[in-house]
Amino acid sequence: MKYEQRIVAFIDILGFKSLLSETTDKKGIDDEKAINAVISAYEAIRDIWDLDKKSDYLDTQSSDSKKVSIFSDCLVVSFEVNQPSQVFYTLLEIKWLIMRLISRKILCRGAVSLGKFIHTDHYLFGPALVEAYTLESKAAMYPRVILDHTVIEAGAQNSIMEHETSEELAYVKSLLEQDSDGMYYIDYFFKAQSELDDPEYDFPEYINNLGSIIRKGLMGSSHHSKADVRVKYSWMRERYNQMVEQVTEPKIIENLNNSGDYELASFYKDLKKISPKKYVVKGLSRKK
Repeated sequence: MKYEQRIVAFIDILGFKSLLSETTDKKGIDDEKAINAVISAYEAIRDIWDLDKKSDYLDTQSSDSKKVSIFSDCLVVSFEVNQPSQVFYTLLEIKWLIMRLISRKILCRGAVSLGKFIHTDHYLFGPALVEAYTLESKAAMYPRVILDHTVIEAGAQNSIMEHETSEELAYVKSLLEQDSDGMYYIDYFFKAQSELDDPEYDFPEYINNLGSIIRKGLMGSSHHSKADVRVKYSWMRERYNQMVEQVTEPKIIENLNNSGDYELASFYKDLKKISPKKYVVKGLSRKK
């Protein structure tokens, strides 16, 4: 057996130990609601990457080489690099995963790389997985799924026949945002809107859910001993605030009012950024 050139995504579900700790109480009695919440997270993954049937969301006719392995709090997705448009499709599927986990108040972090890898139903190993794991643990840092630049290039080069290389590159980059450190990551903030069932009317609920996660995370990490956790939520706050700037532009609100969408206009008019001064670290106290 030889290695295959594969795109490999390694994704880590954050806070999984905390989720498991909530599945039993101090007396060791099962908490069925908490257990079902964990099961729901796994079902969210299965619903996107069902190993027994094709995706209900996309025509993934060229994904015969795609493999998915789930173990504990980690997920590995891979496919042969020459599969047409599979970089785009897989990044989109990862974006769905991120959004579905967010709806369950769960975050994830990961990385996507390209290289030699063997992925079967029985085992998975290779340098590409080591690279993806290293990128996730050392470079991703925040709740984001980052890409090695070679993955974007491979996506552009392996397009469907109807797409020019530049067109396929544009499709891939439409899912991404370049961060302040130069890394590309799958954007689940402003660009999440297009993947909702009803983008215009479901987006406010998504924004509220995301804001709630960030506020709770900032409040829970206000003690100086949790500075590493706070950094992650501070990163999310900055991207959330950038999204708020985009959706609360006066012209957008004016257009909503003119079209009679007064409830939406009111939502965006009242939507506020998360202040960096609200959940500050000050000794052992928390300032609100």
